[in-house]
Amino acid sequence: MWRMLTRMPGAVMLAVVLHLALVLAIVFSELWKPETVKPSGEAAELPTIEAESVSSEAIDQQAERMREAREARERERAEAEKAAEEAAAARRAEEARAKQLAELREQREREAAEEAERIEELRKQQQEVEAAREQARREAEQARKEAEAARKEAEEAAERRAAEEKARQEAAEQARKEAEEKARREAEAQARKEAEEKARREAEEQARKEAEEKARREAEEKARREAEEKAAREQAEREAREQALRDQLAAEQQARAERDALSKWAAAIQSKVRDNWQRPRGAQIGWTCTVTVRQDSDGRVRNVTVERCDGDRLFERSVVQAIEAASPLPKPELDSIFQEELRFNFKPE
Repeated sequence: MWRMLTRMPGAVMLAVVLHLALVLAIVFSELWKPETVKPSGEAAELPTIEAESVSSEAIDQQAERMREAREARERERAEAEKAAEEAAAARRAEEARAKQLAELREQREREAAEEAERIEELRKQQQEVEAAREQARREAEQARKEAEAARKEAEEAAERRAAEEKARQEAAEQARKEAEEKARREAEAQARKEAEEKARREAEEQARKEAEEKARREAEEKARREAEEKAAREQAEREAREQALRDQLAAEQQARAERDALSKWAAAIQSKVRDNWQRPRGAQIGWTCTVTVRQDSDGRVRNVTVERCDGDRLFERSVVQAIEAASPLPKPELDSIFQEELRFNFKPE
């Protein structure tokens, strides 16, 4: 009857209306049965009055038939009322299901909107990482250019100092020649002294040049090392941020996959238990049972404990038998969500 109400509510309502019409027709036929009038005889005949005696047994039989007819009408009316009530209950259940589907659809739309927002946030973070990488590249290029400019400036300074030294030496040489020309007759000791002084100055100049060259090379090497260390630090920071984003995205995807797999696993268990459930007599619509089920790694049911049940003992036993008959229970798609102990809320409708 429940399946007929859910599949063909219009046909069931039409059957109820036809039953009501049939009951009304039977009632009116009993209440408005016409009396039979016997035609009068000829006028020349003497009037006679005939009386037919009716036994009490016939009266009792007639009364019994009328009582049975009334009881039949009462039963048909009760069946019609029951069918109407069942149709109304089916309509309410259908409205509740429609409401539940609408709420589920709204919830999925909200989850889809939240997922789109998370993806957009990750995209913005990726853009920021790319911008930081480009900024670091520009800074490294700027540091390289500054180091190159410092090297060129040191070379130019060294060249200027060499030119100045050459001019000074030439001037000194010219002065020396003039002095030699002027003091050719001076003692050889003085000449040796001047020669030693010249050698000393040249050695000092050579040492100064070598020191300046060494300082220039050290400055260039230091600038290069600092630029490389800065670029390496920035690269490591970028890689760490990118890895953190990838780990976060992977964790969210894993959690979403586990939620979907858990929902499918619960639906599969509900479906298999419902298929193995036999409705006991007296079971009412809306009864539920909350049970704890223990299973092994292969899904075989080891124990069923009833925590709470709205129905009677027959209904409670039927739920336990349905769970035991459904063993082994379906396995989840992901092994990570498997649980040996499940809390199961059974609702047949």
